[in-house]
Amino acid sequence: MAYKLGDFVRFVEEDFEGHITKIINDELVGVTGEDGFEIPVQTTKITHVYGQQSRKELDFDEDKKQPTVTSGAFVGEGIYLAITGDQKQNIAIFNLVNETSYDLLLSFSTEKAKQIVGEYAGIIAPKSTQKIYNAKISEVSSWPLFDFKFLFHTAMLQAPKPALEITKRIKPLDLSEAKKHVPLLSDRAWLFRLDEDLKIDAEKLKESFFSHRPDKK
Repeated sequence: MAYKLGDFVRFVEEDFEGHITKIINDELVGVTGEDGFEIPVQTTKITHVYGQQSRKELDFDEDKKQPTVTSGAFVGEGIYLAITGDQKQNIAIFNLVNETSYDLLLSFSTEKAKQIVGEYAGIIAPKSTQKIYNAKISEVSSWPLFDFKFLFHTAMLQAPKPALEITKRIKPLDLSEAKKHVPLLSDRAWLFRLDEDLKIDAEKLKESFFSHRPDKK
């Protein structure tokens, strides 16, 4: 099929456009417009609106041929999941944001009922973004687990960086917080840091431990 979830399309015979929010079968998809209503339509009756897609989405192979140029200081951290979209259109678009100087080799999967489905695999260039997944915002409470596996590549001389594996669950409460501006996306999004080290405050841990100890009699 030439269409996938999240594609921005226009009806051929009507003045209507929107995002594909459901794949019904090889010949029928559901399109949701600005009014929030989903309309089933034959794939022969719609066409892509390419102006709403990045060049990277249209021809990923061509992007791989371009050399990576890194200017300034080497940035070793800064990997985010940025979710754009709104309640009205009922579509959440998952974007991987790479603020590092590494080429990220990403394998992204969803997991539900101990079954996994590969959703995206590819290379994300330094200081760039990539759309990797779409989901309905109204179904956030039943979204699957999101599994990220990263390898780090650079032609510059750097200390070895181990592979990174992250499992993330997004809860309804996460989407109740205010969106943040993401410069690389030129958009606002719910932002989740993926490569942040889990730091434990030893003093707070000690205080918590002793505060829960029973009093001696």
